[in-house]
This record gives sequence, structure tokens and C-alpha cells, in this order.
Amino acid sequence: MSLFSEQLASLVGPAYVGAFFGGTLYGLMQRPDDKLRRTRRLLMNNYINNIGKTGSRFGNNAAAAVLLYIITGKMINFIFQEEFDDFKIGDSYKPAIYGGVTGALYKSTRGTRPMLFAAILGAGCGSFYNYLWTNKFFIYK
Repeated sequence: MSLFSEQLASLVGPAYVGAFFGGTLYGLMQRPDDKLRRTRRLLMNNYINNIGKTGSRFGNNAAAAVLLYIITGKMINFIFQEEFDDFKIGDSYKPAIYGGVTGALYKSTRGTRPMLFAAILGAGCGSFYNYLWTNKFFIYK
């Protein structure tokens, strides 16, 4: 099976769940500021709300990035298949290209520097995902 023939739920779902729990742990470390006129109940409510917001924000962003990676990869592979064949670009380099384009597209509204940084980060994540895929890390036994 190829890298992009997997079901979307097998990649987007674990990315969401993992990032949600990571965001929840990050939210647990963020303590709300103490105000003089707050009761303990209001402080706990504010703390729990911040944990939930942080977890869902992390999860939504990670799931959107993975979904964009998959869609961008399929589109680039469809449009540039002949160019990949002409330049003899192997399957090991394609995920880095997909990740770089995805990162640039994901942060394109922020400006040039964040877009370049996200492209480099996306290429690194795409290469790491390809490394895990080729070493059969995702095969269930």
C-alpha cells in the first residue's frame, strides 16, 4: 500500500487525540492568575475551562494540519506525477515535498518568515513520517 492510500481516520484521528492530550497536559501547567475577589469555585471553573480550551485548540490544529498534508500530498502527486518521473524523484523524497508545501500553505497568511519556518518544519515532519512508514512502524500485528 502507498503512503496516501490509508484511510483518513487512521491518521487524522490519532493526531487529534495525541495533540488533545498534549494540549491538556500543557493546559494543566498553565495556572490562572489569582484575583482577590474570586471564590475557589470560580478559580477552579476558570482553570478547567482553560484546560479544555487548550486541549481542543491543540487537537484541532494538529488534525487540520494532518488533513491538509494528506490532501496536499494527493493533489501534488496527481498534478506533478510526470515531473516526478522526469526528474526521477523517488518515493522517499515525496513526503518531504508534501510536508514543505503543506507547511507553507498552512502558515501562508502569517507572512514570509512564518511560512518559510513552517515549510522547513513540514518537510522535516514529512520526512520523519516517511521514515516511520518505511520501517513499518505503523503496521499492526
